[in-house]
Amino acid sequence: MTSLHGFQEINIRKPAGKAVMTVTKTLVRFNKATVVAMECPEYVKILVNTSTRQIAVEPCEASDRNAVKFSRAKKQGEEATKASSVTVREPSVVDAIASFFDFAEVDEGHVAYQAIVGQVSSTDRVTVFAAEDATAGVMKRRGRKKGQPVK
Repeated sequence: MTSLHGFQEINIRKPAGKAVMTVTKTLVRFNKATVVAMECPEYVKILVNTSTRQIAVEPCEASDRNAVKFSRAKKQGEEATKASSVTVREPSVVDAIASFFDFAEVDEGHVAYQAIVGQVSSTDRVTVFAAEDATAGVMKRRGRKKGQPVK
């Protein structure tokens, strides 16, 4: 159409919420908003900067060195909103990230955690979390308690 010459379509992005990483002594969890903002990469590299105390999550290929399984592969035509949160239990990753934090001593029925809101780069889908922005908390332990019989 000649009447629309020079116009550009506005790219509409649905807000996904805040990208949050939760760290405990045994796992690192990324919320659904982080996965959606990064466009559901199947594999990522997790990088740390010990001098600035930052953690970066970068999409990568399965064949890349130190690739960590992140989310399931999207099926043809599936939207990124079908994503779910991601839990990483790889000991080397958890140890490297948990070393930035001091966790409160809690009783057996609870877990101490640190939650960090990250910044997602829209150009390269990298998310950066700064340990200095972490908020400490305590949550109830999920699942079966030690010594509790299975029903």
